[in-house]
Amino acid sequence: MKTITKALGGLVAAIALALPAQADPLTLAELFAGQSITAGDKVFDNWTNLTDPGFFSSDPTRTFNPGNITVTSLGDGGDDPGPGLRFAVLDGELNIGGDGGYAFIDLAFGFRVTPAPGKAIKDVSMDGVNGFLQFSPNATGAGPLDAGFYIKEYVDSMGYVDLSFPSPDLASIDVEFSYLEAAGETSKLKDGATFAPSNSIYVTKNVLVWASAQTDAAGVWNFEQRFSQQSVPEPGSLALAALALAGLGAAARRRRIGGG
Repeated sequence: MKTITKALGGLVAAIALALPAQADPLTLAELFAGQSITAGDKVFDNWTNLTDPGFFSSDPTRTFNPGNITVTSLGDGGDDPGPGLRFAVLDGELNIGGDGGYAFIDLAFGFRVTPAPGKAIKDVSMDGVNGFLQFSPNATGAGPLDAGFYIKEYVDSMGYVDLSFPSPDLASIDVEFSYLEAAGETSKLKDGATFAPSNSIYVTKNVLVWASAQTDAAGVWNFEQRFSQQSVPEPGSLALAALALAGLGAAARRRRIGGG
């Protein structure tokens, strides 16, 4: 993939957080245009398409319609597994048929996740993955059998990762549903990772769908995303606690001096 790097300055981040979140479900087109989603106590904003002008494809005539992917808030889950999002793909937007070689769609996008004050995100998970595979092992002259989809996700505390050389500072997870002629059918439909509690994270998501033989086809229908969290002391509370401890220390010193 092309070298793609995105990062936000503090001013842009502050403006985005000040904007009200919209009612959902919303499409990726609406989110890329500047809208955001609230799920439970988390805000999902700064949505960015990282594969300009839409997605990479083996078919140069194929275009990407972000209006065919909807995002719905999952406000349940408490602190663990936490609030999250459900992605649904409509009208075969991420379906591909084999061309006898290697047909593919490669989409990447990112968003920021910010919890309520006093909370920190501590892990990420992906589940509820649905899609389809179509292949005919007995077909002749159709090309090599290989079809499936793969969703890779990177979590970073500073910004979106460079997909050519991804090195997130927090975590990476992936799911896969595919058929490989040599190894049989392969699936990994959920994954998760924990990391150091963070007040705000950036998620870079890469979706690859492919099919080789002319009798092959594959597609992604939907998947879910969760972010668990924990309570952390707010800066004001920490400052008050420090002052209280300092006061206790001073009082103890005065007692020792007075008693001497």
